[in-house]
Amino acid sequence: MRMATQSSSQGSRSSTKSRGRRRTCFCGERPVLRTSSTAENPRRRFWGCVNFQIGDGCDYFAWAEPEGQDPQIQRLKNKASSLKEELQKAERKFALALGVGIVGWTLAGLLLCDRLN
Repeated sequence: MRMATQSSSQGSRSSTKSRGRRRTCFCGERPVLRTSSTAENPRRRFWGCVNFQIGDGCDYFAWAEPEGQDPQIQRLKNKASSLKEELQKAERKFALALGVGIVGWTLAGLLLCDRLN
């Protein structure tokens, strides 16, 4: 799918307070939500003219969410952060268990040596 090339000033001019998109595109039609299939923006959602690539479509284009604000990306970032916290907790527990084990074996060794003497 070919993406419409349009300057960022046109894209920002085309948006309204209603969730960052116009109620109608430049030719008076309601924009439709589409999904990009370009290598640069795979699966990124955008609003486009219903007449996009059909005859004399107006080439209206606006990203559905600002870059980096994709809900799926945010969910994955939250999940990564949660997993990192869990890993840090597990590392602390392991270090504590290792410390207790070393102290225990050291004391057991000392007691054994004391009994042998």
